[in-house]
Parts: sequence; structure tokens; C-alpha cells
Amino acid sequence: MGETTTIDSMDRLTELPLFIIHHIMSRLSAKEAAQTSILSKRWKALYTSFPVLDFHEPYTYFMGEDKFFRNPAIFIPDHLTKKFRKNLRKFIKFVDTSLVQFCELEISMQKFRLLIGLLDVKRWSSVLDRWLGLVVENRVKELNFEVQTSRQTMYTLSQTIYFAKSITSLKLSGCKLELPCDEIRLYALKSLSLDKVCITEEMLQKLMSRCSLLEDLHLSCLALKHIYVSKLHKLKIISIRESPDELQKVRSVEIVVPSLEQFSLDCNGSILIDMVECPNLMVLELSRVLFTEHEFHVLISNFPLLEDLSVNSCDLLERITISSNLLKNLSICFCDNLKAIDIDALNLLSFSYCHNPIPVCSMNAPCPWKVELGTDEVDLDTQWYIKIKEFLAGSNQIEDVILTLTSKKKHSFNFDECRESSPSFPRVIGNLDVGIYEQSEHYAVLLDGLLEVCYPRTLTVFLDKDSSFIEWLFEKLMNVDASCCDSHDIKCWRHYLKDFKIGGFLMSHPEDQKPLCLDNFSLDNLKDALPRYRFRTVRFHLNWGFPEFYK
Repeated sequence: MGETTTIDSMDRLTELPLFIIHHIMSRLSAKEAAQTSILSKRWKALYTSFPVLDFHEPYTYFMGEDKFFRNPAIFIPDHLTKKFRKNLRKFIKFVDTSLVQFCELEISMQKFRLLIGLLDVKRWSSVLDRWLGLVVENRVKELNFEVQTSRQTMYTLSQTIYFAKSITSLKLSGCKLELPCDEIRLYALKSLSLDKVCITEEMLQKLMSRCSLLEDLHLSCLALKHIYVSKLHKLKIISIRESPDELQKVRSVEIVVPSLEQFSLDCNGSILIDMVECPNLMVLELSRVLFTEHEFHVLISNFPLLEDLSVNSCDLLERITISSNLLKNLSICFCDNLKAIDIDALNLLSFSYCHNPIPVCSMNAPCPWKVELGTDEVDLDTQWYIKIKEFLAGSNQIEDVILTLTSKKKHSFNFDECRESSPSFPRVIGNLDVGIYEQSEHYAVLLDGLLEVCYPRTLTVFLDKDSSFIEWLFEKLMNVDASCCDSHDIKCWRHYLKDFKIGGFLMSHPEDQKPLCLDNFSLDNLKDALPRYRFRTVRFHLNWGFPEFYK
């Protein structure tokens, strides 16, 4: 009865206008869309006329889930090739049948998306050429074409593509692009993405010169040393990423595009960047670029309207100085040699500082902070805790501090030394997230040091192999001994912690989540619950009380 009702409901959907049905199908995965064809003859006809041909999921279906059985650029073992070739022939037949069947309807194609791996490129090149010819003939608007093969035997893209006047979005991966015999006619193209594509500087210039409507440009090309972009008056977004397996590095980037609003550069090495003619840039992302402090500041001085800045893995940078009234979001991550930051940004809305050394900090930016630090190569001694405390003192709006404690070096903390060097209250912060990977003999030192760095409203502890730290921490918080540091005006955390409660548990597998009463939780309850419920993260809510002079 229920099955009949479902089918009747689906049949009533077929009474909707065709464009609405196709819009609904566009929200489905390739597999789900294909499944509609078995509901009825009417649904089969609707699926056949669906103008989105997506062969990413079918490729995985025919070739197998394991990527080592799908990508010939990864595997070469002889015992795999026979099975691969057999499955590939089935997949090619499926694509061929589906494509020809659609083209016989003589309707425009909205999207064609293909993923295919080839061992014998010469054998199958004519098939790929024919498919692209059919796709262009049916006025495709979005084309996503990815060929996985070895670098030595890349598929040379059919020149038919260069004359596809209807294409608005073109994504190519794993192909070789050669100069066409005739003029390129990609008149409608708005988005171009070239990933692991072999292309010369001359070909790239010719391609871009014939795409006057281009708005988005994404390049991750092979063999390109110099990238020059200009005369694209509608271009708003450029992303340049050095291909991971590329031996020849990009040496220079010159962009003369006044309309540019967003630029992303990921290149592993020193590179000459000229973007003087991009005054309207608002979003800048820099990754793995090896430039000096002077080069960095010369670059960002070109962008008076900059709102979002992300700096990642720029290992030559030792100091970052920024002064801007328009900057809204700033992220600095994995800059291993950073020593100082000087930020003057009164309208900054968010600041992320992740996996960098603890810097000397001058911040004039009243916004929430997110700080994440690791301890692999540092001594967890009193001076380390003092550095973090002084760094966090730069803001009274710190939302999250994440510390991963994995140091195999020295562990020590001296309260008197810390108070003498830093005679002030620690900052109150939102959440302190701690990953503990240390031996039990270090627990007391870690707790005293962490709660001298900051007073968290929430303490979130991630467990490694066992629950010993959680049990130890619970017992310490339940039995606080405040008969200490009476000679200090500002005392240790024990004097200001009023009470606490367990705020929640997170499972290693969310599907294992079970209701658990947290009221009147005792140490015995905790010892019983931890192994039984397989908790990996425990959250404590801490209630602090401070003297009047601190408030």
C-alpha cells in the first residue's frame, strides 16, 4: 500500500512542467537521478531528456571504489591492468550509449561532466574527440572534463572545444592544450579552470585573449614559469596553484586587472608578484610563498580596499605589520619563523592565529580571536607559559584557544617565577581546547601552567589512549586545595574557581551517542561511563569568581 502511494505521488510529479522536473533532478546525485528512470516509462523519458550528463559517479561504479583501481597514473602493476581494461570498456560503452541517446533528442545540453582514466591514450583519443564533438554540437553550457593518465602520455584536447560558443563554464584536468589552427571562439565563457593541464605561455595568452566575458580563472598548470593576465575587464577571481608534482616552479605572476576582487596564490618558492594594477582587490590568500617582510608589505600596500587576508606557510616571514581600517578577517597559519605581529585594524571582525610560533604581539583590533598552538618542538617550561599568557593579553575577546600538548622535551612550571615576570590576571576566554598526549607525572604541571595562561569558561579535553587524565582532572576540580600562594596579591586558579560541572561528552563515533544524565555526576560515575560510552572528548564548564579590583 505504502509503495503504491509513493509511486502515485511520483507519477503526479510528472504533471509538472518539464523545466521544473529537470530542476528537481539537478538537485539529485547522478545515481539518484538514474534511479528515477525505473519508476515508469514516463520517468524513463524524463531522465533520458535530462540535460545534465554526469559520469563521475558511474566511473567509480564501473571501476571500483579503490582509487588504485581507478587512476592509471597511480597504478601500473600488470595484474591490475587486465581488470582495469575490461571495466573501462564497459564504462566507455555506457557513456557512448547515454550520450548518443541524448543527442538524438536534439535538445541543448546544460552540463557534461566526465571522469575517465586511460592506460592507452592513443587507442581512446578518437572516442574522447567524438564525445566532445557531440557535446559541443548540442550547445553544452558547462563542461567538466577530467582525464587521468601518466604525464608522458597526456590526452591532447580536441580543438573542437575552442569553437564552443555556448560554453559558459569550462573545467579541464589532465589534458594537453595546443594552439588551434583557427581563432578561438569561446565568446560566452565566464569561468575557466585548468588543473594539471599542460599548456604553453603563448597558448594561455591566446586562450584568455578570446574570452572577454571571463569572470573566474583558476590555474594549476604544468610547465608554466611566467603567468601574465591582462585585458580581462570583467575578471573578478583568480586562483593560481602550483601543481604538486610539477618540477618547474612558477617564477613570476603579473596581473593587470583593475576589476579583480579576489586573488589566491599557492606556490612553493620565491616568486615575483606584480599586482600594482589591482586596486579593487578585497580578498587575498597567500600560501607557501617565500617572500621577505619587505616584499610582503609592498604587495599588500597595493590593495587599499582589502577586507580578507589569509597568510599560510610563508616560512620566510618573521614579522607581519598591517594597518587598515577596512580589513575584516585575518588568518595567519603555519608560518614557522614568525616572530612578531603588529596589527592596527579597528574594524577587524575575526583573527585566527594557528600553528605559528608564539609572537611578540601588538594588536589594536577589538575582535574575537581563535588561537591554535602545537608543542612538538618546544620546552613546556615557565617561560613558554608566560609567552602564551602575554600573547593572549592582547585581547579581551578570545573565543577559542586550542593547545595540542605532545612535547617530548622539558616539562616544568614555577608559579612564583611566572607571577614575578607577569604580575597580572590571566585573560578570561571562551573555550580552552586541550589535546593531552603526556605521561601522568606531568599532569599537575600542565594544569597549573594552563590555568595560569588563561581562565576558560569551558575546558574541552580530548583523550588519547585512555581516560586517566580526565579522571585525575575531575578529582582535582572536586577537591581544590586553596591553602597556597597567600603571599601573592593575585593568587593561583584554585582561589578563583567557584565550581564546575561536566557540560557534555562527544563520542568518537556520533552514531554511538546516548542520553546521559549529567546532574550530580561523581568520580565513580565518570570512571564507569568513560569506558562504557567510549567518550573521546569531555567538556567542563568552569565558574570563576574574581575580586572587585579585577572587575
